[in-house]
Amino acid sequence: MSAAALAITGATGFIGRHCVEQARAEGTTLRLFVRDMAKVPTAWQTDKTVEIIAMDLTNTGDGLANALDGIRTVIHCAATLSGDQDRDTVAASVAVIDAVIAAQVPHVVLAGSLSVYDVSGVPKGGALEESTPVNTDGRDTYAQAKLTQETLFHDGASFYGYALSVLRLGAVWGPDHLFNAHIGPAVGSTLLKIDGGGEVPLCRVELAAQALIKAAHEHTGVGTLNILDDDRPNRTDFLTAFRACGWPKQVLPTPLWLWRMAAFITPDKPTMPGLLRRAVLEARHRPVTYSNTMMHNRLGPVTMLPFAAAMQAAIEQQEQQATPP
Repeated sequence: MSAAALAITGATGFIGRHCVEQARAEGTTLRLFVRDMAKVPTAWQTDKTVEIIAMDLTNTGDGLANALDGIRTVIHCAATLSGDQDRDTVAASVAVIDAVIAAQVPHVVLAGSLSVYDVSGVPKGGALEESTPVNTDGRDTYAQAKLTQETLFHDGASFYGYALSVLRLGAVWGPDHLFNAHIGPAVGSTLLKIDGGGEVPLCRVELAAQALIKAAHEHTGVGTLNILDDDRPNRTDFLTAFRACGWPKQVLPTPLWLWRMAAFITPDKPTMPGLLRRAVLEARHRPVTYSNTMMHNRLGPVTMLPFAAAMQAAIEQQEQQATPP
């Protein structure tokens, strides 16, 4: 294989493809792991600094370890948001860890998630920081899988000595991914806004990519960092900017205390809808703030935009992509 400084798994995913573009802009030689070659942009296929390997991470045998030969850092973006967590998040991570150990890759950067935190101990208006305990008991399968993933990578680093950087990304957003579960559920064209105060923990996909690539350059690792936009809106300001996309047609404000009461009187079981499960409701809507101080201290300058301007730009880009040439 040709020499490459950096490998990226899940390279055609929402976060992964932005990491690729960030690294290409910096002139980094890349080895990309994808599941479906049909999703690979032509520009990547014709770029001599990019090597593309089509591979199912959960079914590679020794192939993945061989494919990581000579790699200094792996950015692991491969995961699923709503699919088979056991297979696409947990099993894929086990395969990557095994291959990293076999190939003696010295550094791994994990695209983690803010969802692993236990917000129940953060007081109203308090700040969620890297020191906040993690716990996903009673949570959705995504949060549980992301914490399992983190634990697996930490265990591998402890036993086998590779450097590990865990970047806990906020609610990653951008064109075609403008909305998130921290606002409330939808019924047709109507949004039920759940609002008890606090910030929406946003992370622009461009920021996520910048942070992951910056961490990849720090070969001794940067530890665990929360990756969040500087300008984090409240839910009212989020919707004011978001509704420029034409949805929702109506917004029905509903107080957090009402949802808490409903969650309290209904069975707290996995079969119940997420917002009627206490741990899920608190994780998405507890009125807290978020700190990204360590991100700035460890990674240095990153490109930031005011939220309203960034949302408007993302909406315009989304509309341009949807318009046939």
